[in-house]
Amino acid sequence: MSNRFQMPSTDAVDLTGRTILQVVPELETGGAEITTMEMAEAIVKAGGRALVASEGGALESRIEAAGGEIVHMPVASKNPVTLWRNVGRLAKLMHAENVDLIHGRSRAPCWSALFAAKRTQTPYVTTFHSTVHGTPRAKVLYNSSLVRGQVSIANSHFTAARIEAIYPWAKSRLRVIPRGCDERALAQDNFSSADRLAKRAEWDVDEDAFVIICPARITHLKGQHVLIEALGQIDHTLKPKLVLVGSAQGRENYVSDLKNQAAALGLSHRLVFAGLETNMPSAYAAADLAIVPTIRPEPFGRTIIEAQAAGLPVIGSDAGGYRETIIAKAPEEGGTGWLAEMGNAAALAAQISAALTMPKTAFLKLGENGRANVLANYTRNAMCNRTLNVYQECLS
Repeated sequence: MSNRFQMPSTDAVDLTGRTILQVVPELETGGAEITTMEMAEAIVKAGGRALVASEGGALESRIEAAGGEIVHMPVASKNPVTLWRNVGRLAKLMHAENVDLIHGRSRAPCWSALFAAKRTQTPYVTTFHSTVHGTPRAKVLYNSSLVRGQVSIANSHFTAARIEAIYPWAKSRLRVIPRGCDERALAQDNFSSADRLAKRAEWDVDEDAFVIICPARITHLKGQHVLIEALGQIDHTLKPKLVLVGSAQGRENYVSDLKNQAAALGLSHRLVFAGLETNMPSAYAAADLAIVPTIRPEPFGRTIIEAQAAGLPVIGSDAGGYRETIIAKAPEEGGTGWLAEMGNAAALAAQISAALTMPKTAFLKLGENGRANVLANYTRNAMCNRTLNVYQECLS
């Protein structure tokens, strides 16, 4: 797959006079939505005009502040009639605003974008942000809208390999562009000791506690229950605090299950539900170790690279995109953390114990290596530049 990794050009992409339309269902917090916002800013910086067709959401103001323009349209709908009407809506918009390229970012609106692109003879790019399903057949067909672009972007080599396996006809049009993060905002130097203590005080965590952060939505797929089970298996003389940072999004039954599980293991006093965090850099700065023990392979896994950019050693499931973003080696060999067998609490407990008992200098070296890993491969600028190169390729 490495021959299709889209590397940034040494020359800046000039989009002067070009209008790029991104289509995304909503603009709340999420991987596709944040990437849409980041690309809108990059398009404007490259001299282009950035339009976003969406039903809107919390990120609207940030896109507009970056110079992007929002066009409200019912593109979150999966209703076949609405999907077909959206073809006409998008085509009309593209004619009216002289759109040069359309970029679809989700299954349902990508069908509308595909036919609008055909109708207007406009270059069409897609990004496959999520899991590539191999069954059932109807879902495979429905999801194929994400690989019907003139160029289709995969967010990891894992995702690209899955696309090739399920949609072999799309192989030639694939490009691998991993997610990026804002490494400047995540730098440890941005935060003082007082900042870290203030965040820990919000969590009701002592100054000298060893803090494990799990930055993920509170959902069964993210594996918080595996992490709590693992904590119950480690040496009780090592008493880390576990801070779950993320929204449950209405999954109160799972939250209750986690609380009951912690109580049964005698861990209630070591478990913190921090809820949705609007300032993730400050949360990483207040932690010592980041763990996301997903029970299904992550297509990419943005928070793991954010944690590394913040200088934290990391532990992730030995599957999916984490095999690319986590360097599971010794600190002196460039290691950034550990990979644990997916869904295996005993294996995860062993990795946590290794982190807790590692000499401090070696542990800190893992964090330094992690930030270097992000700077080399996973910055927001690199992701944006790689995507702008794809736009230039299609437009030329």
